[in-house]
Amino acid sequence: MKRGMCGSSLIQWPFRLVGTEAMAQPTEQKFPIACFLGIPLALIGSKQLIDIAVEWGKQDGLRRVYNANVHAIILAYRHRDFMRYLQEADMVFCDGYGVKFGAKMLGVNVPQRMTPPDWIDEFASAVAEAGQSVFALGDKEGVASLFQRTLAAKHKGYLDAGSFHGFFDKTGPENDAVIDRINSSGAVHLLVGFGMPLQERWIEANRHRLNVKVVYPVGALFRWYVGYEWRPPKWVTDHGLEWLTRLIRHPIRHFRRYVIGNSVFLARIFKARAGVGYTEPCPLDGPQNAEQAAAPLKERASD
Repeated sequence: MKRGMCGSSLIQWPFRLVGTEAMAQPTEQKFPIACFLGIPLALIGSKQLIDIAVEWGKQDGLRRVYNANVHAIILAYRHRDFMRYLQEADMVFCDGYGVKFGAKMLGVNVPQRMTPPDWIDEFASAVAEAGQSVFALGDKEGVASLFQRTLAAKHKGYLDAGSFHGFFDKTGPENDAVIDRINSSGAVHLLVGFGMPLQERWIEANRHRLNVKVVYPVGALFRWYVGYEWRPPKWVTDHGLEWLTRLIRHPIRHFRRYVIGNSVFLARIFKARAGVGYTEPCPLDGPQNAEQAAAPLKERASD
């Protein structure tokens, strides 16, 4: 069985496949999962996410903690490799009000939308208390290092394992040197901020060479946190309007992502509600579970 898949599940109807246990191995954390548009989505809040991450930091092996927002869903249906990354991750959490809203329309209650800028301080405090170090990889030169220094200044005991910019050759000798730098740092947690889907593809291509315990793709976290790029006030982000402020500020850059992408996403939600257009089984118990996930469709067709 692949890590990150459900040990047991209750299959209801397309896009409502709910797992009661996310981890089959007794030494691993367990949490509820809902299969949302083919992606196993963790039904947890930020505190549980951080508690699990700290616990994984004490165990052997590498865990991948990915996130799902509307952009991720669109990419997953456009690129089969990206869908596979999300399906095989050890955890996928809700990183957007669009996903939270869409899940609710399909009868799944996601406890919390958790974008990394909203929980990074809580994370920094928790890993500092646990004595676990963090490496930051990504963005322009100097941004990740400023991010690390800022966290260290705010959180006593925060262990800065190092940082490096994201503008390096992702294959060949330069990539090898970056991996050696991360491994030699002794980092427990690795934050990767290249932007989606490049960051996930880099993680998947190199995960068997990384000696860290937990890796997180975090997008533009570093620049948002240090103020390199403006982020809307908390009352805006708390009400799910962050995407709109970005669109207003940069309409040409974000038109495809937010206007076209949101429309395509809503169309998928409405098709799911109608019980049509189901194309992506959710492999909560591995590939062999595809037939089980598709079974409700056959049942609906015969009713």
